[in-house]
Amino acid sequence: MSRLLAYVPFVLLLVALAPVSWPTEGVGDSFYFWYAGHLVVTGASPYDQQAWAAASSFGGVAARVASNCFPAECLWIYPPATAWLFVPFALFDVGTGLLLLNVSLFIVAAGSVFLIGLWMRARSATRALTMSACVLSQPFIFDVHAGHFEGLGIIGLLLIGGGLNSRRALPVALGALLLSFKPHLYFLVAAVVLAVLLRERRWRALAMTAATLGIVTGLGLARNPDALGAIIGGFSVKAAGGLGWATTWAFAGSLFPDSTLIGYVVVFAIAGVAFWAALQSVPQVRRTDALIVGSAALSLAVAPNVHPYDLLPALPALALSLSITERLRVAPRLLFQSLVTITLAIGTWLAVGVSHVQDRVQALPGALPVLALVFLAAAAVADARMRRAPEALSAPS
Repeated sequence: MSRLLAYVPFVLLLVALAPVSWPTEGVGDSFYFWYAGHLVVTGASPYDQQAWAAASSFGGVAARVASNCFPAECLWIYPPATAWLFVPFALFDVGTGLLLLNVSLFIVAAGSVFLIGLWMRARSATRALTMSACVLSQPFIFDVHAGHFEGLGIIGLLLIGGGLNSRRALPVALGALLLSFKPHLYFLVAAVVLAVLLRERRWRALAMTAATLGIVTGLGLARNPDALGAIIGGFSVKAAGGLGWATTWAFAGSLFPDSTLIGYVVVFAIAGVAFWAALQSVPQVRRTDALIVGSAALSLAVAPNVHPYDLLPALPALALSLSITERLRVAPRLLFQSLVTITLAIGTWLAVGVSHVQDRVQALPGALPVLALVFLAAAAVADARMRRAPEALSAPS
């Protein structure tokens, strides 16, 4: 009963916030994704800029595409397989397809937070607090409202971590496949997983992962031979427009407007040191988990094109920090839990609001991946000190 009650606040908040988080026709990107699937179904290429011109024929649901996409935004910069995700919804008419897609995106986002709660292996109260804070956070609500699918990234991270812990190849391959639908957010995760597989000589997992990604990529390029050039060109167009306003790069640069390089050095040094400290101090049983979710947060920090909904995969690192602090004394534990909860439930919203109304420090949402690493490091170091204390007391004088 205690375990069941941990999910009650999570479910109640999901229901209460559904009218706010639910995708709005003509505002978010759900039609954009449905139309990409529609192009695949009809034999067209989502990399063909001219193919997007017919989107306006779908009326109000295509309002954002019709008014804002040209010349840059309608460039499909995702891998070909990402468009295939939306083919099942494009088999229906636009009204039914969008409804089914919106329901699916809501379920994926909610399911990712539910899996975080299971993965934490924490007390019921901690799980309830963590999942509630995640649902209240701006990245979660905006991810659903904008019609995006970052929840798949969280599921992929947890699958990879679980596969590495259990030494099973299939979860690692499936997790890598889920991350490949939006690969620019997970380059460091890919490097870390590859290094782990090579170091531990997990040839079966390496072969299965390489085969899965190779087959999907090969089929995608065979279906859309223009994909690679279009993706590179699309990112070049976006890069020409400057750093995304929610990137850690933009946040770091705004700290020292007269010398953005100093901001980059300071912020990324903090992130790197925090990641290293977390790995050095985290309990052995959670080291692989910390490696995966920490590298995900660091990967988000270095990604050159990030929107607030892209920050959703930083949540597992924050959840792990809360799980680690459970063994601390009451006062520091409550203080830490309060800081993380306030950061998610209030801070993420203030970051977006403040970034739009002031000029001094902009791109505040980009601080979240760094904060996630700092919280993870602080939790791990505090836990390590607590574990060393009994050893020091029992050591012979």
